[in-house]
Amino acid sequence: MINFSRLKEFGARHQMALIYPDTWDDEGKSSMSAKRNRIINTIRTDYPHINLHPSPVLRLPDNDPTWGDSITKFHAFSLVNYTRVLAFDSDTLVLNNMDHYFEAPRASLAVPRAYWLGDLRNMSITINEQILGSHVMLLEPNTRRYERIVREAMESGEFDMEVVNRLFKGSAMILPHRGLALLSGEFRTKDHSRYLVGDGEDGEQWDAIEEVKRSFLVHFSDWPLPKPWMRHSDQQWRDALPSCEEGETKRRRKRGGRGRDGGDCPDRVVWRGFYEEYNREREAKCGFIDE
Repeated sequence: MINFSRLKEFGARHQMALIYPDTWDDEGKSSMSAKRNRIINTIRTDYPHINLHPSPVLRLPDNDPTWGDSITKFHAFSLVNYTRVLAFDSDTLVLNNMDHYFEAPRASLAVPRAYWLGDLRNMSITINEQILGSHVMLLEPNTRRYERIVREAMESGEFDMEVVNRLFKGSAMILPHRGLALLSGEFRTKDHSRYLVGDGEDGEQWDAIEEVKRSFLVHFSDWPLPKPWMRHSDQQWRDALPSCEEGETKRRRKRGGRGRDGGDCPDRVVWRGFYEEYNREREAKCGFIDE
């Protein structure tokens, strides 16, 4: 709901489809069932521009508590009422209008590379040795393809990214990872050469502020810090904060840039801003959930 609201505010022209557990349509007898049903009914009333698609949760046989439900995203391939679907995970934050991705050449599946895995700087690595990401997918819905993907996932017991790589590594169209596959964890590292591969070789340097300005989506990925809608301890937050070089910190302090977490630097300001923005949006757009 946060991301769909942001897309609308950014002027997105295309339809929006929400895949959610079909059990949420059941009123049920438990307080949790009643709450979930109330949430869906509120969305149906207050967000009429969103097309709702109740779907069963797809769960891997081993029932992994963290990633066992990750293949539920493959329901996006079943939305045959749409010509193309830009599907992204719920642990993301939209940063800008993404309509232009629908202008990409036709392809059954288009995804960015998982730049944080492997090393795209190694020129000896072939295309088939590179790893595809799956937290954002530009796809063409197709019933037979959908059934094949779900069958492969259930039979193999593999998670979503492994399934995508197994089935589409040799055929997927590659979308530039920069700006679309950005991880929040990128702001916690000092070596950005994997993210800037190609551009960095032309002399471009990492600039946290400029990078977020040119990006369209950020994926919350700061393990072991929990996802932003989950509670975290003060210690977990402190441990996850991007480190600042002493020189950067001193410059920020001279400009009055000291925050509640001590000295600030661009990486820390941007990274912390993602979580603060998410919390503001959650309170503004999803406050009715706790009413």
